Amino acid sequence: MKKQYFLILFCLIAMLSCGDRNTPEEQKEVLELKEQSIAEGAEVDANTVTVLTLRYNKMVRIAANGSITLNGAALQATCSAMEVSIPLQLVPATDYTLRIAAGSIVSVLDSTVVSGELNLHFKTAAQKEQAISTELSDKNAIPQAQNVFAFLLEQYGKRTISAAMANVNWNISEANLVYTATGKYPAMATMDYIHMLTQTTHSPFNGWVVNYADISVLEAWWNSNGLLAASWHWNVPRTEADITNTEGYTCTPGNGTTGTTFKPSNVMKEGTWEKRIADEDLAVMAANLLLLQEKNIPLLFRPYHEASGNTYSEWNLVNGKPKGNAAWFWWGAEGAEVYKELWKYTYEYFQSKGIHNLIWVWTSQNNGDTDWYPGDAYVDIIGQDIYNQGSMQNVADFMKLQATYPNKIIALSECGNVGLISEQWTNGARWSWFMPWYQYNATTLDGHEHANTAWWQDAMSNPNVITRDQMPSLK
Repeated sequence: MKKQYFLILFCLIAMLSCGDRNTPEEQKEVLELKEQSIAEGAEVDANTVTVLTLRYNKMVRIAANGSITLNGAALQATCSAMEVSIPLQLVPATDYTLRIAAGSIVSVLDSTVVSGELNLHFKTAAQKEQAISTELSDKNAIPQAQNVFAFLLEQYGKRTISAAMANVNWNISEANLVYTATGKYPAMATMDYIHMLTQTTHSPFNGWVVNYADISVLEAWWNSNGLLAASWHWNVPRTEADITNTEGYTCTPGNGTTGTTFKPSNVMKEGTWEKRIADEDLAVMAANLLLLQEKNIPLLFRPYHEASGNTYSEWNLVNGKPKGNAAWFWWGAEGAEVYKELWKYTYEYFQSKGIHNLIWVWTSQNNGDTDWYPGDAYVDIIGQDIYNQGSMQNVADFMKLQATYPNKIIALSECGNVGLISEQWTNGARWSWFMPWYQYNATTLDGHEHANTAWWQDAMSNPNVITRDQMPSLK
């Protein structure tokens, strides 16, 4: 009897087990989501929220066939221990749905332990109204400089100004390529004082001799109603001994062999060779700028660009702070405080020489370098240099800068391989102007390494882009 009883019981258990047996997919244990940095239905600031963090109850990784999307666009996530980090590129006043497909996140120790489907809905707040400063930092600016600034203010947020960079130094070669490809000239021509010959004790950089006193190219552009801008890759001797060495000039920091030992802090110290060289160079630069001022030609002047270099790049941070200096140029080699002193020293030097035709443009790296900002009293416009990034990242950079400097015009002061201007504009990147970098000795925009024919045709056919033929006289 007992044998029959146990046999019946065994059969019942077996039948129940067979009837309840799940598929392998249904047997998977689901990871438990413990915390998330954005709550369901939250409203967030597009300028400050750049990552979504999810914390699970186990150590996790992303499955090979995982799917994470934001409004349908695929996102790439990273894992660290129990956390998943999902980079976000958000724009203001937008509704978002983030979807993580079931099984996209799995346990490191047991791949059968997976995430369930997650659908997170949130939105971004509207962009705050800007109160752009309407006066130049130089209260004695010539009328033509004031006219240019007023024009930039009038167009800001409504239309963007096209610009082209000189091929190395002092020409409109790239602007001519744009005209050949599109039938229109950019509204702005940008030069570089990179090969400026200074005092007779100096040598031209690597043998280049450019007569910056010949302003005929700039004068002709201005007389055609075009705008003018200039940067300054300021090359200094690698060492004091290299002052008369033709090959001994550079703008990169280093040890005197691969870069310069020139210390920017010594520019402000009496008796140093750096101050002597800097003051000589500044005197020559002042004379060149005064040649433009005598012709009532204003200049959007962008010195000491990209000062922080890679200091704030993600790979160069430890716990969110720079692990060491990674300046690209000597003017950033001693950090933010010295850099700001150098900027102010230069500004005040030119003021002392009676130079009042400049509109001062400071270049942000847009990645934590607010400590490098010289201040509203010394800066008129904020620029950003962007390379090798798509439209939505371009938009995110613009929004962040606009939020960080709400009283300043924001420009795409340099760029290469960025999103189409039409896409950027549509999605909210309302740059004051955009300026692709040159390709050395390019003869066509076809295959251009920074902005090819298709890119420029998109830009110059856009009704929101100002070309030179549309420029009013600002004289």
